[in-house]
Amino acid sequence: FFFSFPLFGSLLPRESQEKPQRTAPLLPPGAGSPCAMDWQPDEQGLQQVLQLLKDSQSPNTATQRIVQDKLKQLNQFPDFNNYLIFVLTRLKSEDEPTRSLSGLILKNNVKAHYQSFPPPVADFIKQECLNNIGDASSLIRATIGILITTIASKGELQMWPELLPQLCNLLNSEDYNTCEGAFGALQKICEDSSELLDSDALNRPLNIMIPKFLQFFKHCSPKIRSHAIACVNQFIMDRAQALMDNIDTFIEHLFALAVDDDPEVRKNVCRALVMLLEVRIDRLIPHMHSIIQYMLQRTQDHDENVALEACEFWLTLAEQPICKEVLASHLVQLIPILVNGMKYSEIDIILLKGDVEEDEAVPDSEQDIKPRFHKSRTVTLPHEAERPDGSEDAEDDDDDD
Repeated sequence: FFFSFPLFGSLLPRESQEKPQRTAPLLPPGAGSPCAMDWQPDEQGLQQVLQLLKDSQSPNTATQRIVQDKLKQLNQFPDFNNYLIFVLTRLKSEDEPTRSLSGLILKNNVKAHYQSFPPPVADFIKQECLNNIGDASSLIRATIGILITTIASKGELQMWPELLPQLCNLLNSEDYNTCEGAFGALQKICEDSSELLDSDALNRPLNIMIPKFLQFFKHCSPKIRSHAIACVNQFIMDRAQALMDNIDTFIEHLFALAVDDDPEVRKNVCRALVMLLEVRIDRLIPHMHSIIQYMLQRTQDHDENVALEACEFWLTLAEQPICKEVLASHLVQLIPILVNGMKYSEIDIILLKGDVEEDEAVPDSEQDIKPRFHKSRTVTLPHEAERPDGSEDAEDDDDDD
């Protein structure tokens, strides 16, 4: 297990060995310049990194502590990050958990120390990510996507101009893994950097990205369809101009996916309609009867996540001025569905110990009978922000509502 630090130290120039506070990149023997395209690991060092990764998966607390100490010491050598990305992207003979762990350790290093990475190390990592985003393993693809997003979050979207164009180009790949991997990375970037993507700082890439995403709403793969909707959904609440310019096409494509067989797609469709109900209700009003009928079905969806997402629709609709007008004729259908959904299942009752704890003779406490009001995830009530905390009058207002 003992990691041979002299191996890494011996790869440093003599001046760097004498002054360990410097962080010169590690060089394999005979490698010359640490050019990103030419970098190759030292075999002995690579084997020791692999051993460290395997030991880090040990459940033994003492071993874990040793591993953490070793990782802290190795992080003083920037070239250590080259070894980590090499394991993640190129050692396809290794098991997936070890490769993924290597990527996650690198992700943590990027998060904590990326600004101090020498340019050749940063370039090598970025190059390897883009070259291997289509790995055959879904776990590795996801890990690379997380790594890309972490680099982008360090201010690198502006400093990595080829990232978004390359990922968008990879969406056109005939290889499913490449397309899915690129979409996974783009979804994470959209989630983390939605405002930046709609800014002049990046020359508004959404003008190209939104129409591109809409093309994939009809893809044969449900995973790709789900990624495409999830990407566009990130820009609804901010009313991104590129999306508003394509709003009718977006809604048309959503309606076409209303009967999709995949639960993740249905969940994202419900989520989109809930947000559109708040920010672009004008576009939904002509179709409101059909949308309500659809949401009645989805509230009863056999997939609980889809049903929960559909429930948000009724909460958001309740805040709209047109609620009474459009919903009154549907209440005879809606109320039984909602009441039925409130019932505890047998498992719920067992978990709540309702079958063994009889408390009919015990008076209800104030907390037991105090009403609770669910608030939509996409809506903040206007009066909620205005009332002071702890106001008894505010509670009375809620009770009246």
